[in-house]
Amino acid sequence: MSEQVIEEVDDLEQPTVDGEMVHWMEPRPMSVGPAGVSVTAGAAFTLGVVAAVATLALLHWLGPERVIEVRRRPRA
Repeated sequence: MSEQVIEEVDDLEQPTVDGEMVHWMEPRPMSVGPAGVSVTAGAAFTLGVVAAVATLALLHWLGPERVIEVRRRPRA
């Protein structure tokens, strides 16, 4: 237990908001433009496709070896 005693209950309350918005809370204007957004979306899609293909290739390479049996028909 703490030995400190709070003398006033008002010290426990949250500070009141004065209504002013802090400067860093204001939204920043978009600086890349529509072309930049399109390029970013295309790059993200391409990166996802490359990651998926690389994962499938790695799984195929590390997977168990498959032996294919060929059944031959008996000659008549």
